[in-house]
Amino acid sequence: MAPYDWPIDTENYPVMRIVTPRNVEMCAIYGMSFAYYSLKERLPIILTKVIDYLSREGSKIKSANSASDEDIRGYIQYITKLKNDLVTNKKYDLLTVDTPEARKWNEWISNTENQYYFTNIWVFSECYVYRRLREGCELSKGLQNFDPFDEQKEQSFVNSLEPMCVVADKLMTMLPPSDKDKRKADFMTLLKICLWANKCDLSLSLGEQVTLNSADGSSGVKKIIDPFQIVNDLKDKLLVDDTAKISDLVVTKAEAVARAIEGNTNLKTKCSCNRLATLAGLPPCKQECCEEAKPSEEGATEGEAQQVPCPGKLTVPPAVMFDVVCDNAGYELFADLCLAHFLVSQNIVKKVRFHVKRIPWFVSDVTPRDFKYVIRSCAQASYSREVPMESKPEGEAEAAEPEGLRSVNSNNLANLGGIWRKLVDDGTFVVMCDDFWTSPHVYKDMKQHDPDLYRKLQFAVAVMFKGDLNYRKLLGERNCNPTLGFEAALQGFTPAPLIALRTVKADLVCGLPKGKWEQLNGIDDKWMEKGDYGVIQLCAKTEALRASERPCAPGGEVDDV
Repeated sequence: MAPYDWPIDTENYPVMRIVTPRNVEMCAIYGMSFAYYSLKERLPIILTKVIDYLSREGSKIKSANSASDEDIRGYIQYITKLKNDLVTNKKYDLLTVDTPEARKWNEWISNTENQYYFTNIWVFSECYVYRRLREGCELSKGLQNFDPFDEQKEQSFVNSLEPMCVVADKLMTMLPPSDKDKRKADFMTLLKICLWANKCDLSLSLGEQVTLNSADGSSGVKKIIDPFQIVNDLKDKLLVDDTAKISDLVVTKAEAVARAIEGNTNLKTKCSCNRLATLAGLPPCKQECCEEAKPSEEGATEGEAQQVPCPGKLTVPPAVMFDVVCDNAGYELFADLCLAHFLVSQNIVKKVRFHVKRIPWFVSDVTPRDFKYVIRSCAQASYSREVPMESKPEGEAEAAEPEGLRSVNSNNLANLGGIWRKLVDDGTFVVMCDDFWTSPHVYKDMKQHDPDLYRKLQFAVAVMFKGDLNYRKLLGERNCNPTLGFEAALQGFTPAPLIALRTVKADLVCGLPKGKWEQLNGIDDKWMEKGDYGVIQLCAKTEALRASERPCAPGGEVDDV
């Protein structure tokens, strides 16, 4: 790993002045690692900004949440202690709220070998800080529903209206049925739009606003921000590009699943045995899992009652579904919605399931409220701007003089917002928020800690994981050799074909061509922390969907947005 130039405090912290060794878990004990820098510098700043927000906007927060002065003061004191514990490398405190999820956290804390911020695995300590930040709200009477990052996320959306309008205009030309070649090209383009949208990460920027860049035009007027031009401009920064393979696999797999569903008589029932199946496309009923269905109200006799399949016993997915494990709200979620709309509109899949965080997480991660906010704000968008057309460079065949104005407005963006609301309402878009996504566990351990979620993912044609935290968890927070293949780096986590879209913001990566990592380090030894480079990777290997030996879960974690 490339060394970093921040000061390394070996007197007050149990750290070594070395980079993270190969094939070990990321940890802050390695002082030249981004893990050390994150816990020593980045997280304390993020916590300080939450305190500043509470102090600066206390009246507004009280009014919006029916909170009291005592609530605000108590939360500030709670965060101040949390920050002090972090910067002084105290032992983790157990959570004091009494919920099933909090009790699990306390079990994980008690069972971890290293219960200190700087000596435990980096991802555990980071996730623990954000879980504690949420606990401070849970312990307050008036801040139960407060999101300490809401202002930043909403401002990020407003700042990204222009590129969203540009993408919305182009997306409208991609939605009508098209031939295979155009469909594949559009699919690949939208994957790249989703990738570079991941640059807009408020946790990396310490809460400062991040937008796609736009240079000034020759007239001195700021150019219209065009994400499609950005995709072209950044083509050399895309280190691994599996978009063609992804398009082919998703289409082929979706067609195969559709044929399997059509030929599977076990799915042709009038109801489902629990909410997990409902979110997959079957209407609900009240009977117990796997019991014989009651006669219908339309006159069916006892002998006509059908056996209802338990989702745990299904060996064919109940619907053709594509899953997105979301990262950032705002522009990135908008891009994910565009891809989802395209997949449905082209009849590639019937449903798209969005996996979001139940609680505020890593500053800008999507929560159910953020999902609803983005769709509502798109539907209500009002934006318009005109700029002079740019002159063609001398020597090009076309005239060198500018021709008129280029305009961008929010008409199509508002139309899309209305359509997406209907797609949520009719169950085509499903929002899910399982607790596992806000646990400290890496994904190779999902089957052990949340086998029900693992099985849900198995129903998908493919699962697209967005962003750096998901990527770190996919790789088990392990500093593997950068040339190690994506499949090997996953360490057996293969519930479905997996897609990773990630701009590089932490010092671990896999699947690079031989010599590429060394080349980039020679150009800029901090390239892995800036988000300037990206990867789009595919693991096609998947575990077969077999009948589960476990009973059905009591219900799916579906959020009503």
